[in-house]
Amino acid sequence: MSVLIHPVNDLASLLELERVKPDAFLAAGPNLGWGRIYGGQVVAQALRAAGLTVDAPHNVHSLHAYFVRAGDEREPVLFEVDRVRDGRSFTTRQVVAYQAGGAILNLIASFQADEDGEDAQAIRPPEGIGVPDDFVDAPTDLFFQHRIIRGQKDPIPEQFTWLRVNEDLGTDPMVHACALAYMSDEDLLGVAALPHSHGGDWDTLMCASLDHAVWFHRPVQATDWLLFAISGAGVANARGMAVARVFDQGGAHVATIAQEGLVRVRR
Repeated sequence: MSVLIHPVNDLASLLELERVKPDAFLAAGPNLGWGRIYGGQVVAQALRAAGLTVDAPHNVHSLHAYFVRAGDEREPVLFEVDRVRDGRSFTTRQVVAYQAGGAILNLIASFQADEDGEDAQAIRPPEGIGVPDDFVDAPTDLFFQHRIIRGQKDPIPEQFTWLRVNEDLGTDPMVHACALAYMSDEDLLGVAALPHSHGGDWDTLMCASLDHAVWFHRPVQATDWLLFAISGAGVANARGMAVARVFDQGGAHVATIAQEGLVRVRR
C-alpha cells in the first residue's frame, strides 16, 4: 500500500482510523524499529474498526482474535469489517486485517446493549499488592505506563503488573475498551512461557502470539491504573497459555484476558 495517512505519535492517533469505504478502514502505527507490529496494536485497531460500524448503545463485551502472520510496522494496515449480525441486544462484527502479504489478523467481536441485572463479583484482587506509586516505570516503547510489582516462575508462574495509558483519551467507552485491548498483549506471552524448561532464558526461545481473547465485564477507564494479575497454565505442543484478570484500583474486576502463544526452542 502506498496511501499516505496521518502520523502516529500517541495512542489517540493510533486509534484514529481513516475510512476508505463504508466498512473498511486504514490505520498506521509507530515505527519502533522492531520490524513487526506489536500485537496489541492490531487487536486494538481491529476492535476500533468494528466499533465504528456499531451504533450506540451497544458496547463491546468480548473479542476473540487469531494472529495469522506477523505484521510489518513500516506499512499501514487495511481493516475490512463484516457486519455479521445487528440485533436488538447483541451485535456481531468480524474484522480481517490485511497488509500486502495477505491477512495478518482475524478478529470477531460481540457488542451488547446496556442491560439491567445483578452485579455480583466473585473474585477479588490479591492483597498486599501495593499502590502504583510504590513502583517505578519499566522501560517500554509502547503508549502506556508499565509498572511490574512482582513475578515468579515457581511454584506457580505468575506476574502482577500495574498498567495505564498516560494521555487524554476523552470519554468514549469504546476508545477506552480499545486502549485496554492495546495493553492486553503485554506480559501474557512471557508468563505463558515461564513453565517451559527454558522459561526466563528468552534468547533460547522463539515466542509469538497465536490467539487472544478479552472479555469486558464492567466499564473500564484505561487512563486509570489497572492491575493485571497474570497466571501461566503450562506448555504443550510448543504452545503456552496465560490468563490475566484485570482490576481497577477500587478492586472491581473489569476484564479477563486469555492468550495462547508459540513457545519453541530456537534452532
